[in-house]
Order: sequence, then structure tokens, then C-alpha cells
Amino acid sequence: MSDFQYLQDKRRELGIKVNALCEKAGITRAYFNQLVGGKIRNPGVKKLAAIHKALDIKHYRPRTVGIIFGKFYPVHTGHINMIYEAFSQVDELHVVVCTDAERDLRLFNDGHMKTMPTIQDRLRWLQLIVKYQRPDIRIHHLVEDGLPNYPNGWAAWADRVKQLYKQRGFTPSVVFSSEVQDAQSYDRYLGLKTVLVDPERQFFNVSATKIRNNPFEYWTFIPKEVRPFFAKTIAILGGRGSGKSALISKLSNVFNTTSAWEYGREYVFDHLGGDEQALQYADYPRIANGHLRYIDFAVRHANRVAFIDTDFITIQAFCLQYEGKEHPFLNAMIKQYRFDVTILLGNDIKWVDDGLRNLGSEKQRKDFQQLLRQLLVQNNIDYIDINSPSHSERFAQTKSIVLNILNG
Repeated sequence: MSDFQYLQDKRRELGIKVNALCEKAGITRAYFNQLVGGKIRNPGVKKLAAIHKALDIKHYRPRTVGIIFGKFYPVHTGHINMIYEAFSQVDELHVVVCTDAERDLRLFNDGHMKTMPTIQDRLRWLQLIVKYQRPDIRIHHLVEDGLPNYPNGWAAWADRVKQLYKQRGFTPSVVFSSEVQDAQSYDRYLGLKTVLVDPERQFFNVSATKIRNNPFEYWTFIPKEVRPFFAKTIAILGGRGSGKSALISKLSNVFNTTSAWEYGREYVFDHLGGDEQALQYADYPRIANGHLRYIDFAVRHANRVAFIDTDFITIQAFCLQYEGKEHPFLNAMIKQYRFDVTILLGNDIKWVDDGLRNLGSEKQRKDFQQLLRQLLVQNNIDYIDINSPSHSERFAQTKSIVLNILNG
């Protein structure tokens, strides 16, 4: 948006034709169109005053534009605080995600992120966080590959920043930063005034480096959009009546975190009237997608670890059991969505029929358990066996596994 779009808006509000305005202000139509279109960024004072007079604009305050640069690797609440502090002081804010493939890979290898975020992931984090402030807060990407490492290479870096200004059609006058040492360079190479936000980390004593190196210690500073890259996922599998749902309920309460319930049971009740005899081949992708939504929610809101009741291996096992063949969609889900730990519960506790369960005979339970093992091996998924007829022993064993993960 041009800094002078307000002139066009005022002209339309007054119902004045462009030609009539230009004649009254003593300017050409081409000049006016270039001005409101952003082609002219610094109009002459006399010409601008003439346009204001023609439009009866008596009070004018130029639109203020700010900018923030950062790697956001990952974005954290300190960054978010800076963004909103900055936004409270300007009309328009531009947040620039700076990437360098070699540097970012090194940062990933030195830290404890589960998967390396793509450039699009980093853009998405910020876009989700400020989605209600668009278009006044805008997110951009700056490629820094090939530039000298910070703090060197300011001149070359500034040239790329200026190219970004030109490509995206904005010109900031102020930069917001927490780095005191950069103020002089921002002024020298980009002509930007620097406004410092919490430079001594008094309000948010955190950094992306601290989070990458020790995410669980700084968990409260990690936004929910970023938590899937750090949260540990523990999937608990087992046949019908293996006690996994009750165990997950205990674990999620003890560790004060989230869990993803088995969506298949809900689907059978809501869509099939509570009886699996109506299941058909087309239902399995729907069940998997519903289960994935539960998983995504649990991981985004997790307190360091999320418990998953049933995985896509189990859905595939039911598909094989009832339909006699695998579903390719489920194979794709198994391949794409892996969990940090998979636990397989044995069938050595008493079967309880709740009206929604089939496959309850001793042979059926044994065969289904064997099918789960077969699919886990076939898909190269390591798993931990927990076999005990005692609910308390199962709980103690699983709790020990979780504690090792959190303290490891």
C-alpha cells in the first residue's frame, strides 16, 4: 500500500474527479497516479501541500512504517512481545525472516529440535501469530545466503534489504531491535532510526539459542505454533481392551499435558451408530484424518510431551482385519507421521466389553496383537513392549519411560 493512498481515499470520499483535482492542485494526472500508486515516495512539499489544499486536508500525519529483522529460529514470546511493542508505535510493521541455508543447518545440528523447520515453517509461525493484525503487520523473507557472517557484511546485506523494499513496495523509517550494537549500522547503511525493545532481557529472559539448546527449560516461552518441533510424542498401542485409554488418561493427568484420544471409536459411534459391522474401506482415510486433527491439537498444546491413543499402524491393522487389504492412504500416513516413542501394550489384562468392541476372543486378541507387531516391524518402527496384568505396574513402567525422555 502506498504511503499516499489516503489522497485517493479522500478524493473518492469527496467525489472529485481525478482531472478536476489535478487541475486545481496544478499537477498532472500522471504525477497523481504515480504518487498514490507508490511510484513517487518523496513528493515535493509544495505539490503535496497543493493536493492537501485541493482536498481540504488540514491535518496530516505521515504514515509511520517500522521493520523488524530476525532469524526467528524459532520464534518465541520475546519476539512476539517485540512485534506488538513495535506495532503499538507505528501504523505499519514489516517483519523480515532472514535465512541462510548453511547457517540454519548448523544451528539445527547444534540444537534439540526434532525436525528442521523449512523456510515456509518459519514464515507460517509468524503469519499465524499475527493473522488478526494483517495487513498492517506483514511478513517477508530475506535470503542471506552468500553474505559474510554477522556482524560482518553490513553493506552487502543492506543492498539486499533495499531490494526487498523495492520488490515489496515499502520504505520503513524505524527499526525495532533488542541488539544495542546494531543501531549504528542500521543508521549508516539503511538510514533507519533504532528503537530498542527489552535489550537487557528484563521482561523475557530468553533467546532462540536457549530454546534450541534446552527447549524444556524454556517451554513457556515457546508459542503453540512452534511446539510441534520440540514436543515429544508418545504413542501407546494395543488391541481392544488392552487398557491403553485408561493408561493415557492417567499419564496426561500426572504430567499435566494433552492427549489425542482414539478418533476411531468416536467415528464408529457418530457415523456408524456404534457398530463396526457397518465399516467400509472408504471410512479408514476419514478415521485417519480425524485422528490426525486430534494429534495436531494435542501436540500444539502439549506440556513438553503429548500422549497419543492409537496410531496409524493400528488403523491399518483394523483395515486389514475387516477389509482383508491395506489402504494406501494409511501407508502414506504411517510413513509421514512418526512418533518419538511407541509403546505396545500386551493383552494380559482382562477383556471388558463396552459395547463398541469386537475382536474380543482370546484368539482374536492374540492374532491382532501379532498383526500390530508385524506392521511395526514392516514399517521400521521401534517399539517398547509392556506386558503385565497389573495396571499399576504398567503405569509405573510407562511413567519411568516418560521421565527418562523429559530428563534425558
